[in-house]
Order: sequence, then structure tokens, then C-alpha cells
Amino acid sequence: MIADMRRSFCLRLAVPAFLALSLSACDVFSPRSPEHPIEDVGTFVQPDTPDQVVDNIRTAVAELNARNYRRSFADDLTFTPTTDASARDPSVWTGWSAQEEESYFLALAEAARLTADNELGLSDVEQTAGAARFTIDASYTLRVNHRRADLPTTLQGRLVWTIDQGEDGLWRVTSWTDRTVGDAASWSDLKAAFIK
Repeated sequence: MIADMRRSFCLRLAVPAFLALSLSACDVFSPRSPEHPIEDVGTFVQPDTPDQVVDNIRTAVAELNARNYRRSFADDLTFTPTTDASARDPSVWTGWSAQEEESYFLALAEAARLTADNELGLSDVEQTAGAARFTIDASYTLRVNHRRADLPTTLQGRLVWTIDQGEDGLWRVTSWTDRTVGDAASWSDLKAAFIK
């Protein structure tokens, strides 16, 4: 009986002591360094195929995600605007690169922030496939619900994207040609407005 009392007494002392040591060892109640907020990375699929590049661009437009939009283009991107856009302001297009592509899209995304139903639709698609090069020639309808009253929110035209496979095995748009369709405002018109 005395042994049982000693065991019970030891347990009563040991449990609180163990808990006190455990809590002090892991600093549960001490302040910790703040963590960086989780960055909104959106939806992006590693572009192992040309189709995934197209899907990533369409998703970036829908999500207004400039980071993922930029990731779909090669650093040495060349862009050829519509003839009308080029004639209106040729200086805008001199040296257009992936940097300008990202800058215009950042400005566009900011002007359309918190809007919905932004989308890129492609139709009448013609494709040419090679070992490391893929070309898409398609009619497009681009809708971005920006807040600039002086610009249309729906643009139409025809685009030609050359999508090349890089040394890393991933695909990116390396060349883009834009063409007008009828009297509709084109993607080039939108780029020119948001790069200025």
C-alpha cells in the first residue's frame, strides 16, 4: 500500500513537471516570426506540349494573371501588330518584346481587377506541327472587362502564334502576328492603349 502511495505521489509530481518541460522546450507560447503571405499563383500547367501553352494563355486571361501570362512567352518574343495599329502609332511597336507584353498585360489586369467573365476564344483554328515548332492560325475573340470607357471590352481578329520548344523541353510563344477582321478593334489596339 505504501508503495502504491509512493507511485501515485511520483506520478502526480512527474506529469506536471513533464508538461512544463515539454511546453517550455517547444516555445508554444512565445511569439514567432511572421510568415510571408501565400502568393496567388493562379492556374498554370507546365507547358510540355503546345496545347498547354494555349491553355495557359487562355487561363491567364480569365484569371487576369500577368505572371502566368508572361510565362507563356519566350524572352525573345517578336510581335507584329495589325497594319492599322502599326500605321496609327509605329513608335509603340519598335522593339516590342516580352517585357512590353508583360507591361501591357499588367496594366490591363489592373484596369479589369475584380471583374469576371474575361476570356479568350479561338475558332477556325489551323495548326501546323513540326518536331520543335508548332504554329496556330486562328480567329480570336478577346473579352476583358476593363474600366476604360474609351476602349472596347471585346476585340476580334486573327492571330498566328509560333510556339517553339526550348532547350529545357518546354514550349513558349516565340512569334505572334495579329491581323484585323473587318472593322473590329483588334488585340493590337488593346496593347497599344495599355502600354502608353
